[in-house]
Amino acid sequence: MGPDAARYLLAGAGHQVARPFNLRWLLPAVCGDDVSLWRLVWLLSWPLAAAGAFCWAFGVTSSWQVAAAATVLLLALPGIWGPKAIRPVGVDLPAMALGLLAAGAYVNNQPFICVVLVLWAACIKETTPAWVALWVWHPLPLIGLGAVAVAALIKRPALDSVTARSDLREIHDHPLLSALQFREGRWRDAWLWVAPWGATAAALVPISTQTAVTIGLAHLQLLVATDQVRLVQYAAGPIMALAAAKNLPLQWLPLVVVLHVFWWRQPETV
Repeated sequence: MGPDAARYLLAGAGHQVARPFNLRWLLPAVCGDDVSLWRLVWLLSWPLAAAGAFCWAFGVTSSWQVAAAATVLLLALPGIWGPKAIRPVGVDLPAMALGLLAAGAYVNNQPFICVVLVLWAACIKETTPAWVALWVWHPLPLIGLGAVAVAALIKRPALDSVTARSDLREIHDHPLLSALQFREGRWRDAWLWVAPWGATAAALVPISTQTAVTIGLAHLQLLVATDQVRLVQYAAGPIMALAAAKNLPLQWLPLVVVLHVFWWRQPETV
């Protein structure tokens, strides 16, 4: 179990935790420190994410073939599967699932449902409203940041027993320096920066303004984070998957999806 998971279990047991984990209160409140409940949430998040991705992509393209391909391209990304350290005790997949359902509601003319879902998602992971706003290219989902502001006032951060470890305390106190040190010597490593995107790299030719802005902002997280693939793919994976499915010739989509789903070498997931 990784340090992030340990902090979620601490929060679930009623302890205060360090930022930004203090803002992610909903799943610890529901699941507590029961790993079996976390596993159930993680398993249920897959069909919910698939449903949300398909509804959103179909609402954008009106093509079930493109929507189906985009859904598979997204869920097959190694960062969505994530490292073992966050399975099943993690917040990325459940938050993305609700975010995708919110995006699907928005493009299908259900703004109220979109706002409700994005508020829930914000209580699972605080950055979700910003990513949903980019996925639908509209500011409405940013209303979800109100839930983050309330949590910031109520759920005060504290130096928990996990963060107090010397290595994690260094990351907590000096996030920018730690991020740079973790990537030293890997700034042009294609296995880290390019290969994990697989067939979704087709989103770059041609690249839309929405795709460019989303992937750019997703990578800005890396200035203060040591993890990489799971963070950028949680944020930009939906846009990359949809744009790639739209850019590729329809008749090639089945082959591309098959080649994308099966990893040709062990990918980076952290």
